[in-house]
Amino acid sequence: MHEYVTAGNKLPERFVLMRHDVDNWAKNALKTASVEEEYGIRATYYFRTHKKAFVPDIIQEIEKMGHEVGYHYEALSTAKGDYEKAIKLFEDDVQKFREICNIKTVCMHGAVLSKYDNRDLWKSYNLRDFGILGEAYLSAGKNLNYFTDTGRGWNSKNNMRDFIPGKTEKFSAERTDDLIKLVDSCEINNFYISLHPDRWKSNIANWSIFWLYDFVLNTGKKIVMAVRQ
Repeated sequence: MHEYVTAGNKLPERFVLMRHDVDNWAKNALKTASVEEEYGIRATYYFRTHKKAFVPDIIQEIEKMGHEVGYHYEALSTAKGDYEKAIKLFEDDVQKFREICNIKTVCMHGAVLSKYDNRDLWKSYNLRDFGILGEAYLSAGKNLNYFTDTGRGWNSKNNMRDFIPGKTEKFSAERTDDLIKLVDSCEINNFYISLHPDRWKSNIANWSIFWLYDFVLNTGKKIVMAVRQ
């Protein structure tokens, strides 16, 4: 992400911006990062700060592979809308990351059960005051073609906050095979792909467990969206 943010007009003609949101299991992120390293892929990994996601040894190992690492922040929802408390939480967590790695960009965590959008924090504060170069949503240009596995589908209707604000996507891909075909077609010159390592499993048992988790979560999202409407 930081390469994209600082590239300006020097972006290649075709590129993929790959992002991973590490919500719960740092070990899953390590497996994904290892596969990407094997294929010469560099991605950005955003870690939440709770115990199972914020594992310093794993974060440092992923960074040593050549991937960017950053902070998957949720300060405003954690602070229940208290902006002063939220910005202090954000500052403290950024310092926690800087003690173990080089952090240049951040990415908000959706926190779907909260009524607060963590991106709103930057309506009152400036990221650069904390030495942060960019935010994974707010610094993404409107020309990017965004695809995310949130809601268990690349264009899921169960996606509440995982999108580039103010942008309507022109291209769609329901299944991963559809996304691969879109890449192969050369119809699009850039892809911004957001994935969650927790969601990608290597055996049927773990896949089934997470499918059930997603089913329950998506059902909850539909209820929340209906209530808010």
